[in-house]
Amino acid sequence: MSEPQLTSANGQVVALAGHGFSAELASVGATLVSLEHQGRPLVRAFDPQQPRPVFSGAILAPWPNRVRDGRYTWEGVQRQLPITEPARGHALHGLVVDTDFTLAQHGDDFAEFRTIITPSEGYHFEVQLVISYQLEPQGLRTTATASNLGAEAAPFGWGSHAYLVAPGGKADAWTLSLPAHEVQLTEGQRLLPTEVVAVAGTELDFRTPRTLGTTFIDHAYTSLEFDGEKLARAVLTDEHGVGSQIIWDGTCGWVQVHTADGDDPALNRTGLAVEPMTCPPGAFNCGEGVIRLEPAATHQASWLIGPAQAS
Repeated sequence: MSEPQLTSANGQVVALAGHGFSAELASVGATLVSLEHQGRPLVRAFDPQQPRPVFSGAILAPWPNRVRDGRYTWEGVQRQLPITEPARGHALHGLVVDTDFTLAQHGDDFAEFRTIITPSEGYHFEVQLVISYQLEPQGLRTTATASNLGAEAAPFGWGSHAYLVAPGGKADAWTLSLPAHEVQLTEGQRLLPTEVVAVAGTELDFRTPRTLGTTFIDHAYTSLEFDGEKLARAVLTDEHGVGSQIIWDGTCGWVQVHTADGDDPALNRTGLAVEPMTCPPGAFNCGEGVIRLEPAATHQASWLIGPAQAS
């Protein structure tokens, strides 16, 4: 078992190995730094000695995506969160992306991170998060568990921020399969969520696998198809059918997809963010999909990132 190493940028870094996979995890944000299968990258990795780029691999809680203007109402009380996305004027990606989680336990092929969200400006609730990573024969499984430690019901939502990759270096040549029948549109530079529409007949339809080309995507999808095991999957491959996939359970009824344009010129379209979420963008504003986490209650979500191979 390798010992965790301390980095100034991302806290403790843990290396896992097993079933032909290797992975690195960092305690800040309970972040997935890298994941490979037999030496082939499945996610866009970064140097853990350097600042994490554009939320890569971070856990998003107690909400994913944005709270418009950082303002929402819960139990009849209007609350104001700090604005963490000043350019657009929103509260972005929850409260723990920069939290240094405690590494509670780890072994050769697993690690568990813990933290407690304590009452703060705009979120006056106490919620414990436990993020478990386990290498399995199919890939790296993340199990995220939230427990309400407080005396009142808390609004809650999960998300993750991994960037999938396929061989070839750029998204333009990759093929995406995404079994989603509807997509949420956005308005203006602030990306304000608007109506949810059918993907049929639009460039955002990937129900039948097709090449991304120059298509720009920064949208939340829903009306997902779940298989007989109640799992949904997004698959990203090169022209030979080789790449990566993410598989998630029915607790996440939404998935944000982003072609990474504009995040950083050096990173443009070098990964595809595929982010299972329990609720849509702006959920705290409208209430849709927000988990009501009662006192002493828990909520758990799970997803797995693994290889995609030509059959």
